Amino acid sequence: MALILPFLLAFAGGATDLARAYQAWLTIESAARNAAELVATNSLDALDADVDAREAVCLESQVVPGFTAGSPPNAIQTCTAPATTVPSFVISDTQTGASAANPIATAHVRVTLAFNTLFPYPFVPHDGWTLTADATYAVVRNR
Repeated sequence: MALILPFLLAFAGGATDLARAYQAWLTIESAARNAAELVATNSLDALDADVDAREAVCLESQVVPGFTAGSPPNAIQTCTAPATTVPSFVISDTQTGASAANPIATAHVRVTLAFNTLFPYPFVPHDGWTLTADATYAVVRNR
């Protein structure tokens, strides 16, 4: 028992950390996808796109390890982690299939989250991993 127990505990801890990392990655991947859809559908300009994307990601990812709330009164909607950026947001009426009445909006959202393991493991970086999710969404507006 004394020889096997340390290995069993290490495997159990590793499985727990792997499950936590996978759950966090799935959550931020979903949050990025939903934020890109929201931004492409509703935002009017790049400033609106940043605010809308951050709110959507923060609301959806508040359960992940590493989530950091922002300042009151809207601490959840203004979280500082995960970090959310909108590298590109374009509303075009010259793109193929678009018109002045029905422009095509395209949004790209990037979400990053620092993830730390519960236990330090050999051969695993002690400062944690950076989980990243990218999503792009395009929609024809005013239909």
